[in-house]
Amino acid sequence: MHLRIGLRALGAILTVWATGAFAMAASAASPVRVVAAESSYGSVVETIGGSHVKVVSLLDSPSVNPHQFEASPRIGRQLANANLVVMNGLGFDGWMEPLLSGTSNPKRVVIRAADAASGIVSSDKNEHLFYSPQAMLATASQVAGALARIDPAHTAAYRQGLVRFQAQMLGVYGALQKLIAAHPNLTVTATVPVYNYMLALLGYHELYRDIQYASEENSQPSAQQVKTFIQALQQHKVDLLIYNVQVHNRLTDQEVQTARDSGVPTVGVSAIPLHGENYAQWQIKQLKAIKQALDKGSAKSS
Repeated sequence: MHLRIGLRALGAILTVWATGAFAMAASAASPVRVVAAESSYGSVVETIGGSHVKVVSLLDSPSVNPHQFEASPRIGRQLANANLVVMNGLGFDGWMEPLLSGTSNPKRVVIRAADAASGIVSSDKNEHLFYSPQAMLATASQVAGALARIDPAHTAAYRQGLVRFQAQMLGVYGALQKLIAAHPNLTVTATVPVYNYMLALLGYHELYRDIQYASEENSQPSAQQVKTFIQALQQHKVDLLIYNVQVHNRLTDQEVQTARDSGVPTVGVSAIPLHGENYAQWQIKQLKAIKQALDKGSAKSS
């Protein structure tokens, strides 16, 4: 049997095919435009969105102090053209708020981790929510939902992307469990309160938060506070010192040096992962570094 197609019918088929092909090409050429204030959130969006998103992370290097970030006209244009903006909130990236107010885009969706994970925010309003796996999971869920609303044609892909991110986070919880099993019930402190959410998940008893917040805010702690902190390191009243590699001043440098001289394990963490670094891998790497430092400290003392 021979199939005959008239010129008009053939033209209609070609028109439908061309229209569909054009739509697919347009979709492929026009991913959802996303601006993430920090690359920690940018990584989450990339994991969920894959090839359907184009992400710009404004802070994407641990060598940049988030509190000293300066915007530019280029960033203003990126925010004006963004379909989705993801940021931390709670003042960590407070410079974003005037930028958003000054760039009109009524269709732009803005997700703040502080709102997505409002029930997880600590009583002292610690702003470093990217160190809470629970907060990141809550934020990821909102990101997947927002992407599906912006680009409903790829809803299934965004759902799969959320499952992919959740699976990656199992590795973070696994590293947490290994650290807890190897080194439970520790007393710890830090130069600044960047890692507090993770320390709370580890169940560690944390000391001297008052001086941590003073250091972060560049306010001068009292002489007695400094003396107590330094003596605690010298007398091994703490098992671990966490320091922020992005925050350096005379006091934090003195604390780190005293801990090292006294044989207290010290581990540096950052508020921003390296450009292109996967969020879960970043967290796992730092948890492993803590375990290695504690393992080494235990071996020396035994």
